Amino acid sequence: MFAQRATGRSVAGIARELNERGVPCPSRADQDRNRHRTKHEWIVRTVAGILENPRYRTAGVESARCQNNRSDRYRHSS
Repeated sequence: MFAQRATGRSVAGIARELNERGVPCPSRADQDRNRHRTKHEWIVRTVAGILENPRYRTAGVESARCQNNRSDRYRHSS
């Protein structure tokens, strides 16, 4: 999610892909804590909230950096 956003992908595009791939959203993954939610799909606000949350952001930025470094290494190793 963070790597995709770092490349300029829209939050809506990320949410759409997560739904298409069948990735469980937080309300489906933990239904006991989310009884008030009836729809179990990724929405733009959920993705944006995760991307903006400092708890996730640090790990996500590091993950995106690692992925970008790996792809740069593979691109230049001919």
